[in-house]
Amino acid sequence: MLTTLLFDLDDTLYTLDRHRREHLRRAWSEWLHTLDAQRQHAVLAAAVAERIFFRDMADFLHRQGVADTALRTQLCERSQATWFADLEFDAGVVPLLDLCATRFRLGLITNGPSWTQQAKIAQLQLSRWFEVMLVSAEVGVEKPHPQIFHVALERLNVDVSECVMIGDNPGADMRGAEAVGMRGVWINTGVFPYATDIAPPWLTVPHVTALAPHIERWACMHTD
Repeated sequence: MLTTLLFDLDDTLYTLDRHRREHLRRAWSEWLHTLDAQRQHAVLAAAVAERIFFRDMADFLHRQGVADTALRTQLCERSQATWFADLEFDAGVVPLLDLCATRFRLGLITNGPSWTQQAKIAQLQLSRWFEVMLVSAEVGVEKPHPQIFHVALERLNVDVSECVMIGDNPGADMRGAEAVGMRGVWINTGVFPYATDIAPPWLTVPHVTALAPHIERWACMHTD
């Protein structure tokens, strides 16, 4: 019997690289528009490739030719003021979560510091769907440590046999699910290779929205 779906957050419910590119395109628009189109593309591609965040921005901008200290500070402040407010689900994720929530109980397990992950949870209004949301920094351990999965099971008051873990990172999501005897669904974004020492996933899909027909099938399994 399947009653509960546990989701990862980053690069599962939204794509971080897409967010980074589109956010910086908006936050740095005035400066970027002083560059030609090819250079704009190169700057944004480098920011994505380097996965820059707040601590990296000033140095990154300096290396990209922003010699003016005041301008660098202004660009960093604009990004920091809007980074989380810009965050959006990937297309189709809201209908998927709506579907899932009508058929299953939902939980979230995400690795990261509380200040970043809670800001994402608030911006995306995840409490609309998720009963339990665990942030690794608040639990004290990160996926794939079994403890964070056990905490989710305890707070949801469900047996591991009733749950599926859905995430993009085999080393964190699938390995952690395996460690507690939970089924795992791998969102294969093409970023992470699947290590040979991890049990094969129960299901593999290219994007979380591809789960929709499976959700219907799992719901039938639950009611039979």
